Amino acid sequence: MKRSFIILTALLIAAVSCNNADKLRVEQLQEELDELQSRQQPGVPGPDVETVTDSDYFFTFDKERYGVDAGGSVTINYSLPEESTVEVSAKEGWQATVTGGSVGSVTVTVPDPVQYSEVVVTANSVSGRRTAAILPVMVRDPYSDATRPRLESLGYYGFKPWNATLENYQKLADAGITIVTVETDEEDFLLQMDLARAVGIKVLAVIGWATGGWYDSMSEESLATLQQLVNSLKDRPELYGYHICDEPSVSRIYELMAIEDKMMQLDPDHPVYVNLHPNASPGSLGVSTYEEYVEAYASKMHLRQFSFDIYPVLANGLTQSDWHMTLSAAADAAKRHGIPLWTFAAACHINKESVLLERAKPTVDNILLQIYTSLAYGSQAIQYFTIQDYSGTDYAPIMRDGTWTDAYLKLQAANLTMQKRAFVFKGCDVTKVRQVGLSESQENALSIVDFPPEIDDVKVDLSATVSFVGNNGNSYMVVVNNYWGVEQTATIRLNCPAYSIASDGQFYELQSGVNEIELPRGGMIVIKYK
Repeated sequence: MKRSFIILTALLIAAVSCNNADKLRVEQLQEELDELQSRQQPGVPGPDVETVTDSDYFFTFDKERYGVDAGGSVTINYSLPEESTVEVSAKEGWQATVTGGSVGSVTVTVPDPVQYSEVVVTANSVSGRRTAAILPVMVRDPYSDATRPRLESLGYYGFKPWNATLENYQKLADAGITIVTVETDEEDFLLQMDLARAVGIKVLAVIGWATGGWYDSMSEESLATLQQLVNSLKDRPELYGYHICDEPSVSRIYELMAIEDKMMQLDPDHPVYVNLHPNASPGSLGVSTYEEYVEAYASKMHLRQFSFDIYPVLANGLTQSDWHMTLSAAADAAKRHGIPLWTFAAACHINKESVLLERAKPTVDNILLQIYTSLAYGSQAIQYFTIQDYSGTDYAPIMRDGTWTDAYLKLQAANLTMQKRAFVFKGCDVTKVRQVGLSESQENALSIVDFPPEIDDVKVDLSATVSFVGNNGNSYMVVVNNYWGVEQTATIRLNCPAYSIASDGQFYELQSGVNEIELPRGGMIVIKYK
């Protein structure tokens, strides 16, 4: 039995940090454990445990193996052939309790993040016998690459027909893109949907191109065209939804509501998507403030995602001054109405849309800055603008002539890095977001916000965005570097032990007291304190 004990130990440790490289070893260990358990009962002799020869005395469990996620619990029933009292022991941090005597159950709760421990169940019979068994609880690590939750990643302004190939769609899938826009006005859009399905990507069908098209009026002709299109798409498994408008003013809201109502009648199973303006002039918005603008769309339409775009990263290493105001207003409106927030990150160089702002070319650091800041406000999907270059750009992942640039590698690296900690943010509730450092003011200084009891203070060299996030009973503090060209150090004073979750998704223990943690360029610190 000693050999099976060692193998179970190895299996539990492998489950904690399981990644693609570990899988073959885990499978090998599992096969060895299966073979051993098929030959013997899990009795574990010890210094004060009698070796019992009559095999029917050992524990009989209701299953051979028990799977439980880190942070979850499992209850296992057992029975013994004579009246006994039963005890259970496990490493500190694991909770294992017994209910009953010779017939009863053992409930095991696995800590989060998981730490290795064996659970030993011991029986003392009325006849004086004492025997024990390992409880073979197999831990499924929810933070492994194979099982961790992922956020949606949308590739906006996808391939023109001449670049729509299976190889190119596979490159999007390899970058972690889960949804891509396809223009229904293009003759090959059904072929593109086939290609997307082949590589496991969903399609956001752009109706009549989202700046205005045949759907602008609710005439009989346009309604017939709309119905024909929806009927041809709604049963396709790769369809995500319908993109009906990009950056509308409030003056179009009733028209879009009518289109939305009609599409919901034709296909209630797929969402209608509208992408909103960032903070802009009142003339563009149709109302006097941005808060009025986002509230109008959040309250009047039945949106299943609340999307807006802004490309704030500037060539001088700074960001647009109204970025956080725009994020805050959109996030507040989305939260009030229970709509998931969707945000954008620039994956191309926009060089022809403004003479006032010189935007930066994409780097891994500034793409991550956009992603992490959005996540700090609760974003549930990151949309990359653009996949292919257009008239307003001079650098994108793929150019119109079909040439892939290193902008693709930067998008891929940033997107896959984001997914390592997506489990913190998917389905999360952001309770408060504040600035700390040089950008503090009496109105938004972190020092005037009530900290949770576990955290005493946060300081940075320059400035950072600090967010408090709840998810699935866990509590996190997120600190995002507000600069993509400058490293900082965050000094975090804790009132209890906690964990830092690194960019690769691994957990590292933090002690009570002062902890100095590197805050990389455009980077993010995640502290799990509860």
